[in-house]
Amino acid sequence: MTAGWTDSGYDRPSPTGLRIYQEPDRAWRERGPTPRAVRAFAVRAGELRPAPAGTHTWTDGRLFLKPVGCVPEHHWVCEVYANWTATHVLVPEPVMPQGPGESGWSSDGWGAQLLIRGRDTEPGELDKVRDASDAFHACIRDLPRPGFMDDRDDPFAFADRVAWEGIEPEGDDETLALLQRLRSHLAPVSGRPQVIHGDILTNVMLADEQVPVVIDWPPYFRPAGLANAVGATDAVTFRAAPLSVLDDWSSGADWNQLLVRALLYRLAVTGIFAVRNRLMGPLVTHVQRARPVVDAVLGR
Repeated sequence: MTAGWTDSGYDRPSPTGLRIYQEPDRAWRERGPTPRAVRAFAVRAGELRPAPAGTHTWTDGRLFLKPVGCVPEHHWVCEVYANWTATHVLVPEPVMPQGPGESGWSSDGWGAQLLIRGRDTEPGELDKVRDASDAFHACIRDLPRPGFMDDRDDPFAFADRVAWEGIEPEGDDETLALLQRLRSHLAPVSGRPQVIHGDILTNVMLADEQVPVVIDWPPYFRPAGLANAVGATDAVTFRAAPLSVLDDWSSGADWNQLLVRALLYRLAVTGIFAVRNRLMGPLVTHVQRARPVVDAVLGR
């Protein structure tokens, strides 16, 4: 197939812009929840402190607060969370802001949920992450495609379209070379699209009773197996998991093609930041880490 081949599964125009996180975005997040958000969520202001779980997140010991990037996405996710009924796999419990002028699930750029009592999964617990992913995606398999996906313009939404809709990637020469190798191996995928979690590997916790809790949900509308393909390739690329994980997480006839798409998705994000000299953290060495994984996937 050619690099421009697409199989998005629906017809819609892609946004033409690309919104990149800028200094003003960083600045307001670093300042923490605003007085309005503190009031609306009934935060115990005297106990509010940065949370250890991640950048720009805060807690008062009862609530967990984080900035809201895409408001329609955040509200949609909170509605799903608020109506969750499964007990074998859990999700965060969102908190709705209260007070004059408040509506929906965010206040002044901030969202809140009850603090989860539990622990992160360990690198050696990949089987628990995979099982949680399978359970979570079975629970959400019949959700309709959210309309906000048409308008997202962040680097991750852009990268998803590179992997699935044939748009041209951005990047430095090194990243583009790897992306073009992957794009030359694109082929049709038969799996039914559904809403999925786009970053499952690091977003499964174990509650006090060892019940998995799936958190920090970036939704996409792709075959369910893609979630595990991203998780498996992330584990091999960033956590030094053995290549056998690519077989252990297999999810059917489309699996090899889903691995190609997963690598495309991740590397397309890196390309966006590389061409703007904004690589940080593990993305600095992403291409070097990913190259043997690409070799292994294309050699299957």
